[in-house]
Amino acid sequence: MATPPPVTDTMARFVTESDFATIPEQTRANAKLHILDTLGVALAGADQPASAIALDYCRRLGSSKEASIWGTRSKASVSTAAFANGLFAHALDYDDWEPFIHVGHPSSMIIGAALPLAESTRTTGKELLEAYVLAIEVICKVAANSPNMQDRGFHSTPVFGSLGAAVACARLLKLDAAKLKAAFGIAASAAGGIHRQQGSMVKPFHAGNSARNGAEAALLANAGFTADAAILEAPRGFCDTFFGSDTCNYEKMIENIGKPYFLESPGLGLKWHPCSAPQFLAADASLYLKRAHKIDFASVAKIEVNIPPLRYQRHYAAEVKTGLRGKFAINYVVAMCILDGKLELTTFTDEKVNQSQVQEALQKVKVICDETIPEPGPYCPVAVELKDGTRLSHTAKIAKGDPRNPMTEDEVVEKFRSNAKLVIPEKQAEELIAAVQNLESVDDVKRIVSLLLPA
Repeated sequence: MATPPPVTDTMARFVTESDFATIPEQTRANAKLHILDTLGVALAGADQPASAIALDYCRRLGSSKEASIWGTRSKASVSTAAFANGLFAHALDYDDWEPFIHVGHPSSMIIGAALPLAESTRTTGKELLEAYVLAIEVICKVAANSPNMQDRGFHSTPVFGSLGAAVACARLLKLDAAKLKAAFGIAASAAGGIHRQQGSMVKPFHAGNSARNGAEAALLANAGFTADAAILEAPRGFCDTFFGSDTCNYEKMIENIGKPYFLESPGLGLKWHPCSAPQFLAADASLYLKRAHKIDFASVAKIEVNIPPLRYQRHYAAEVKTGLRGKFAINYVVAMCILDGKLELTTFTDEKVNQSQVQEALQKVKVICDETIPEPGPYCPVAVELKDGTRLSHTAKIAKGDPRNPMTEDEVVEKFRSNAKLVIPEKQAEELIAAVQNLESVDDVKRIVSLLLPA
C-alpha cells in the first residue's frame, strides 16, 4: 500500500497560514448569508421540545458565565454553550445543507461552537468570518474525496461537524499547526452519529454534541493535550474508520484547497422548507401542482409520488404521529403541500400532525418505490388524481435553495426575520441583520451575541 500524502499536516498549515485578504468577496458574502441563516434558525429552534430539555440539562451542569446560550438569558461554559447552540440550530432541521458531497448540515456546528468561543475572547467579526470559511473548506475537501458514509449507517453531519467546529475554534485561538493537528486528532475520536436517529431528538443532539466536541478539542489542544498527528490519513485513522480502508482520494483532498473556496463553488444549500432536504423535490413539485392548478383538496382522489428504493427505505413512513417524524416522511410532506399549499414551522408540530384532516390526507398519498429512478433520487415525480378523473403531474429536478437554484439574499433575510421574530423584537432583529451583513467591521462579536438574547 502506498504511503498517503500528509493530509492532516497540509490541512493544518492551510488553516494556520491562510490570510483573510485571500478570501474572495463572493465567498465572504455567501458566508455571511449562511451565518445569518444559522442564527435565525437557532433562535426559532430555541423553544423546541428537544431544546427545552437540553437547556435544562445545560443549566444543571454548572454556573460558568463564559458564553451565552442563544435565545435565552442563560450562560454556560464555552463547550456547554456550544452544545446548546448547535442543538438549537438543528432542532428544526431548517439549517443549511450540502447537496453534493454528503457533508450534511455544517454551519449549525461550526457557528454553534465558534461564536461562544469568540464571545469569551475579544474576537472581531472578521476573525469569526475567516474561521467559518476555513472550517467549511477543510471538511468539504475531505467529504468531496470520500465515499458517502451514510451508506455505512453514519450520520455525516456530526462526523464532519466535529472536525469543522474544531478547525473554526482552533483558528480563533490562533493555534499553531502542531496544536491544530492535535485538535484534529481529539475531534476525530469524539466524532460520531448514527443515521437511523433521523426523526428523533437525537438528530439535533448530533449537531450540539459535535459543536461541543470541536470546542473542547480546540481548547484541550490549546492547553497542550496531544493526539495522533496524522489522524485523517493514517491507517486505522479517521478516514479508514468512517469510510473503509483505501476508499478515499488523499491526493485530491489537498489539491487546490481554497481554489475556489467551496462556499463560492459549488456552494452550500439554504433551506426553503423546514424539513429534511431529501423531501424538497417532491415538495416543490407538489406546491407547483397545488398553485398552478388551484387544487382544492376536497376534489383530490389520490396522490402518487415515485422515489428510488433507498429513499423509499429512508423517507417513507407508514405512520406519522409526531412533527419530528413528519419532517423526514415524504408522504407527510407531499400531503401537506397539497392540503395547505405551504410548508411552515407549524406544519411540523405534533398538534398539526394529529389533526383528523391531516391524517386523512396522509391516507391519500401513495409512495411508489421506483427502481427506474437513480439513487439518491435526482427527481421525484408527483401526480395528483382528482375525483373527476383528471390527472395532473409535475417533476422538479433542482430544489429551491440548492446552489444551482439559490435563494436570493432578500429571501434569506426574510427567512431570518420570520424565524427571529419568534424570540427577539423586530428592531433587534434588524440590528442583527445589519451587523452580520457588515461582519468584517464588527470590532467585538459580543455585539452579535447581545442581539441574540431576548429583551
